[in-house]
Amino acid sequence: MPEEVFFALFSLGFLGVSDFLYKWGQRFELRGASFMLLQNIAYIPTAIALAVYRQELDFSVGLGYGFLNGMLAFVAFLLLLKSLKHGDALALVPVVRLNFAVTAALTVSFLGEQLNWVKGAALGLAALAILANGAGYASVARQRKPFFMALIAMVLFGCIGLFYKLGLAAGATPGALVVAQSFGALSLALPFAIHSGDNILVRGVHCWLPLLCGALIASSYVAVGIAFSYGDAVVVAPIAQLSFVLTGLLAILFLKEKLQSRNAISIVCAILSVLVFSNT
Repeated sequence: MPEEVFFALFSLGFLGVSDFLYKWGQRFELRGASFMLLQNIAYIPTAIALAVYRQELDFSVGLGYGFLNGMLAFVAFLLLLKSLKHGDALALVPVVRLNFAVTAALTVSFLGEQLNWVKGAALGLAALAILANGAGYASVARQRKPFFMALIAMVLFGCIGLFYKLGLAAGATPGALVVAQSFGALSLALPFAIHSGDNILVRGVHCWLPLLCGALIASSYVAVGIAFSYGDAVVVAPIAQLSFVLTGLLAILFLKEKLQSRNAISIVCAILSVLVFSNT
């Protein structure tokens, strides 16, 4: 298996579990400000530990892209958390994970990455998988707000993929980029928590859940950063962002979300897309 595919699949696993926990935790009335702050508190040491372990804690001008990614990621994850409060993971998470198409379009347009017919077909399958899950949301008035939150998060995450490639091209290492990203997220998470006035709960689910999500997300970003260093974003990003297949399966098993026909079509198309990309 190519190195970029191997690490992209690791990223898929970490992100899929984290997205599931975002939805599972809604039963405990998560508070966005405290959740995001605690998540970032776990994100920072995890990112630093992984960077040190890989001997990638080096300074580079490319780290500016990582800091910007952190700010984008803070807003995107906050939107994801809020959207899942009113919608199913089976429908909304796939919309967010369409961001690989945004990344691919940006890297093909601005970085000159090649898009052949095989990769194009795989992108089409992935897009069909996500649209099959999320299209129904736009037709129901009370569900439009979470749907559009998911769309905005999708665009923000797509930009993060482009900035990862730019950061790596500017000399940054994957581990250092994730560390810079953690501080970029903190630059918004801390003032947001202070301004909200929420009490920071340091016990029970309200404490350990965001800490676990922070560790998982940091691990996911390091894995995808390593994958980007081996291969094109047009291959790596779709595989990593199809984490919604894992999230959907967990939602069915543990949250008893219903698998409708469009969800089943989505999962089949997603698996086919991953297989095609794995062999390009």
